[in-house]
Amino acid sequence: MNFSNLKFVKATAELKSFSKAAQICHVTQPTLSNGVSKLEEELGEKIFVRTTRSVGLTAFGEVLLPTITSILKLKDVIYLNAKEFSNPETVVLKIGMSPLLSTKFITLLTASFKAQNSKHEVLLIEENLSVLDERLKKGELDLILVPIVKKKAVKNSLPLYNEDLFLIDNEDNLQSEVNLADIRDKTYVMVPDYCGLSEITRSLLRTTRKELKEYEGKALSYQVLADWASNGLGSAILPKSKIQPDIPKQQIFNSSKAVKISFEARWLSHDSKPLKKLIQHFRKNISDIAEGIVN
Repeated sequence: MNFSNLKFVKATAELKSFSKAAQICHVTQPTLSNGVSKLEEELGEKIFVRTTRSVGLTAFGEVLLPTITSILKLKDVIYLNAKEFSNPETVVLKIGMSPLLSTKFITLLTASFKAQNSKHEVLLIEENLSVLDERLKKGELDLILVPIVKKKAVKNSLPLYNEDLFLIDNEDNLQSEVNLADIRDKTYVMVPDYCGLSEITRSLLRTTRKELKEYEGKALSYQVLADWASNGLGSAILPKSKIQPDIPKQQIFNSSKAVKISFEARWLSHDSKPLKKLIQHFRKNISDIAEGIVN
């Protein structure tokens, strides 16, 4: 088993395409396909269902993907620890992030910071909300990037960006927009309560004086959530960045106002000079990057 094959599986699962995954991984499609096949042979189970039109995870693949993601994160931690040890001048800033956050947003923001600070490394660690809060309190993370689930004043925080929310279901003749009041009686497929999306969805529907009707099963990823909804198991609400372009969707409005999800950065203290520098960079560049993401 090697890291490259694990990376191939993760990219293919996210993009639902061997050719697109190969481009992202900077390898040829045969190289990627062979790597995935070798891992399947080694584990004795199929990870993907392959058809002429699409690639999807098997039940085994859905169970395996979170573990693969965790292993790839640990690999990054090992390499950065080694770099920090061998080069004491290197400063590693550990940023925890919710999986709901736009990957493009945080990649652009941290890449621009590293370009201006050559002796600083940024380690991104994706975790659920409760783990992020706990690790921040313990000092294991310098900063966390999370959705705003409940609006409350947080002393050390910085607004990041807002993103439009969309409805996915399998009805015919979908319009580009839908009113919140018109979707309150639907049954919704959900992910487990680890990233904030489920609570945000419930809170949103409560504003219409309706309790959410939930499908009994839980999807393990946003991709599976969207697939379930588009295939009729129920409806789903997701931010635009978490929906594949080929999935039909409707933007949600409430009294002619677009419904959005908001994100923020939180930290305990910026006594650390590197962290203070990072926060200053965020303040200076967030607006431009967020505008590019939204548009």
